[in-house]
Amino acid sequence: MRLKIQRAWSSLRRSDFFLVLIVTGLAYGLYWSTVAPTVLWGDDGHLQLNAVQGLIQGSAGSHPLWVWVAHQFVRFLDGDIARRVNLVSSVFGAFTVGLLFALLRELGLERLASFLTVVAFAVSHTFWQHAVRAEVYTMTLAVMVLLAWLGVKWFHTSRPWILIAAAFVLGLGLSVHLLIGLYVPALLWLIGRRRPHWRTLLGAGAALGVGVAPLALLLARDAATLQLQGPEIVRWALFSFENYDFSGAMFDFSLRWLADDVFQWVFFLGFQFVGLAGVCGLVGLWRVWRRLDVAESVYVALLYAGVLVFAFAYRVGDRYVFYLPSYVPFAVWMAVGFEALLEWLQRQLAPSPRRWIAYGLVAAAVVWVPVGTYRLAPELVERGFSFRDGVHVPGPAGKTFFLWPAKNGYTDPREYAEEVLQATPPDAVLLVEPILASPVRFLQYVEGIRQDVEVRYCCWDIEQMLAERGTRPFAAAVMDINVYAADWLQDHAIQPLGNIWLIGDK
Repeated sequence: MRLKIQRAWSSLRRSDFFLVLIVTGLAYGLYWSTVAPTVLWGDDGHLQLNAVQGLIQGSAGSHPLWVWVAHQFVRFLDGDIARRVNLVSSVFGAFTVGLLFALLRELGLERLASFLTVVAFAVSHTFWQHAVRAEVYTMTLAVMVLLAWLGVKWFHTSRPWILIAAAFVLGLGLSVHLLIGLYVPALLWLIGRRRPHWRTLLGAGAALGVGVAPLALLLARDAATLQLQGPEIVRWALFSFENYDFSGAMFDFSLRWLADDVFQWVFFLGFQFVGLAGVCGLVGLWRVWRRLDVAESVYVALLYAGVLVFAFAYRVGDRYVFYLPSYVPFAVWMAVGFEALLEWLQRQLAPSPRRWIAYGLVAAAVVWVPVGTYRLAPELVERGFSFRDGVHVPGPAGKTFFLWPAKNGYTDPREYAEEVLQATPPDAVLLVEPILASPVRFLQYVEGIRQDVEVRYCCWDIEQMLAERGTRPFAAAVMDINVYAADWLQDHAIQPLGNIWLIGDK
């Protein structure tokens, strides 16, 4: 009976709608106040440049819908042009948090438990970090949570337009990131439970086609422009980033690395939801089969499993980010666990100020335990507490860039790029590590600084470039020149000059 009553109230009512707005606003306040103020390193800087230039392609690594939206932010907002691009992540990060609250309520989970869950999600490490930088993942998560919510909403109501809308969102969402396809098995599970009318399926198929049409048109244009044919088009669409084929990193299962892969999976999950939130997630995993009906419980499990199977065997340096979509179903389990915790507190404490104090302590733990952990983590890594090789970037805040999510006041990339370009001799060829090259290229192409310098990625074709440079000065901007101390260094003189090394003949 209790479940039936909760299900009757599960659809968003007016009060829930206002709560969605509140949690969305709170999340945006957090991300807006901690957003990166300017240009950034690596993929972030690359995406910032694409957004400013409006460079839209159909390859897997191009994320055309994200680039188009970010380009509109560049055109219509004020302030630092790179910061405008960063704000795209903040806006869609806030939308994701609001949509997650709607999903939890649609599943019939209690308001306070749902609120605590979305707060924990909002301050989780990887999500917060990507909500303040120029990355595609908050928009990706917003689409995926919307898709998950539409799936549950259709399952509860059987209204054809909801399934048709879900199909359109899926098709259009593929223009943001192909990760969105990982939720398809779970959606098919729900569809199999309700067996919609053939007309509804026909409408959903048409909507899917309309949604994916912009991406298909882009791929057709790219194929004509780049003269791609057959398998080359497929490879471009599914496995290409900046002409680099990353298909070899996918589905790379290995028993030799199994223990390390399991450890990373568990560590990444634990680092997102430190303390009470993580414990509630595990409790909820145990209790969800009694709290939701079987179809919904399997649906949530499939949302998690589809992402886990992919990310677990995707052997890239930033693998941690590909676990992000799995934290949405984990949030459902968290909400179930928070319900159990709140029910226990209600049994222990009669309605009184003490109960509200207990609720306040729970909320404080959900926020401040993970935030304190993220603040402490860079210091621990600095002292050698790490299970994998750390990645460093230049600047005073270099040790905190990857571990402290907030990026307000972080200007190291701009300062580094300005110093490098200032130190480089006129008309020089400058080799730059790919992570460090992004802010340098951004300042050149967007702000017109030192366009006489030819920036090239360091350093795999260095011998060929040395042979072709003629009389042009030659320099390298890398974190540690000794990393590139191959045979070619033995025949050349290396002279430090600020943040670069001049390379000449002995």
